[in-house]
Amino acid sequence: MQQLGVVLKHLKEKKGVCKESQAIAKAEKQLVQEKLQCDYRDVQIKLYKVAKQISTIENIRNESFAALEVAAFLEQEKEYHNKNTLIRSIQLRATNTLKKHNLYVLEALQLKKENLEALKISLEQKMNK
Repeated sequence: MQQLGVVLKHLKEKKGVCKESQAIAKAEKQLVQEKLQCDYRDVQIKLYKVAKQISTIENIRNESFAALEVAAFLEQEKEYHNKNTLIRSIQLRATNTLKKHNLYVLEALQLKKENLEALKISLEQKMNK
C-alpha cells in the first residue's frame, strides 16, 4: 500500500508529460491522420463511381424512353413493311431495359451517394481537428 501511495503521489505532483508518452501520442495522431486521409480518398473514389453509375442509368433510361417514342411514332406510319415486328422488338427491348434500370435502382444509388457525401464531410471535419 505504501508503494502504491508513493506512485499515486508522484502522479499527482507530476508537472510535465513523459517524453515517451508524448512520442507515442504523436505517432498515434500521425497514424490516425494517415488512415483518415486514406479513408477520405476511398470515399471520394466511391462517390465518383456512384455518380458515374447514376449518370449512366439516367442516360440508359432516357434512351429507352426515346425508343418507346420511336415505337409509338412507327405505329402511326403507314409506309413501313413488317413494322409490327420492328415495333414489338423496340418495345420489348426498351421495356426490358427499363425494368433492369428501374427508378428504384436509381433512387438507391442516389441514397448511397448522399450517405457517401455525408461520410466525406465527416472525414473532412475529423482530419481538420
